[in-house]
Amino acid sequence: MQVTKIHAAGSDYLLCEETVCADGGTAQRLLDRRAGIGADGFLLLSEKRGDDVYLRQFLPDGTEGRPDAAALIAAAKYLYDDDHTKCHVAIRTADRIYAVRISVLRGRVLCAWLTMPPIVPKPMEQLKYYHGIRGEVLRACLTHPRISIYELGGAHAVFLLESCAALRALQLQSVCRRLEEVLFWGENIDLHFTAISGDNALSVRSWRCRVGEMGASGEGAVLCAYAATAAELCDAPRIMVKYPSGSFCVELCGKEASLCAKCETVFVGEAV
Repeated sequence: MQVTKIHAAGSDYLLCEETVCADGGTAQRLLDRRAGIGADGFLLLSEKRGDDVYLRQFLPDGTEGRPDAAALIAAAKYLYDDDHTKCHVAIRTADRIYAVRISVLRGRVLCAWLTMPPIVPKPMEQLKYYHGIRGEVLRACLTHPRISIYELGGAHAVFLLESCAALRALQLQSVCRRLEEVLFWGENIDLHFTAISGDNALSVRSWRCRVGEMGASGEGAVLCAYAATAAELCDAPRIMVKYPSGSFCVELCGKEASLCAKCETVFVGEAV
């Protein structure tokens, strides 16, 4: 089968059109960074309808998961490489349609803008984490914790930290394991820790339950920017968000957001 590898904001994906027999086992074999090609996800595109395409994402363990923001941007870059007239594409997933705009300068793709679903804050839900044993564990893990809960293609928790030094010193694995055991027991939720790193700029580290630390998260970037703006730590409509593996530009308009990330094709080849 022919596969394409694309980088998007520090995450890498293998893409293939659904004209071959590809399943979770195939994805697991190809995504293995030691025995296969290696990538963060395997993307399968099918059911092309003009500018509309259906996208599925397989994870390194072979299971099928919801396509994340970086995966949608990588898919848009793939479609642009296939047809350079496709600067605006619509990508369908199991639950919604996403619009992506490719930014091109002198024939070279610079980045892609993804229109995100509306942000759904859940202020009442977050109150339960401050009381009882949950509150004790939260305060034991973090100094002066400020937590916000959101829905954005899944459940997310954003923690605002007091400084970038605190973010760098955070023992992410041990803290998140403890939070998973008590604070978010039985919940499938992504955890994002952020701090101000400059004028309308944030540094972020993200953790996915049962997976581990993520190099970058588009949803996390959007929600951290929204939480920082709500806390009056940022006051510009565009906010730069830096991850260990890559960066995003988030543009906010109320509870609506657009996400921008660099994307590039690494190679195109045959996989046996």
